[in-house]
Amino acid sequence: MNKFFGLLAAMALGILLASTPVLSAEFSADMVFQPKGEDSMIVKVYVKGNKMRQEATEEGERQIVIIRADKKISWMIDPEEKKYIEMPYEEEGNLFEEWTQEKQKNAKFIADDHVAGLQSKKYEVTEDGQKVTVWISTKYSFPIKVEDPEAIVEYKNIKDGPVDDALFELPAGYEKIVMPAMPEPSETDQ
Repeated sequence: MNKFFGLLAAMALGILLASTPVLSAEFSADMVFQPKGEDSMIVKVYVKGNKMRQEATEEGERQIVIIRADKKISWMIDPEEKKYIEMPYEEEGNLFEEWTQEKQKNAKFIADDHVAGLQSKKYEVTEDGQKVTVWISTKYSFPIKVEDPEAIVEYKNIKDGPVDDALFELPAGYEKIVMPAMPEPSETDQ
């Protein structure tokens, strides 16, 4: 189960980068997560409106994250153990969200570019004092590539088309793991 939590920690960045609804988009893609100075990880992504599924395999173990913005929850699933963890969905602070006129006004246009075979516009934004570069395709209204000081996340092999609703449901017969709550700091701890 330790590998499970290690992989889920790595996928957590994917959740932060990819958990806001993308309106009516329906597609599958490979999300390539490349931490600076480390090996990359490829995560298969399925999107249908405000639902997302991420699948990754590390050292032969398959892990799944299902994000249900419509239900305000996310599930981290271990298919081998038939167990899952349920977490609240948090909408704020995510980069994989609709690129609006407001965001564009607060971004510095860098250049026209091509990413994942798509015509894109490259912008620089400042997030929490750090410069983040985003590539917005002219086809989709969300970042298809994001680069910050820690990592690069890029969507490749994007395939438009119907995605089965069953991919976004919790599998039957899985056991819910309840994580112990972190203790509140006491006055003596401060």
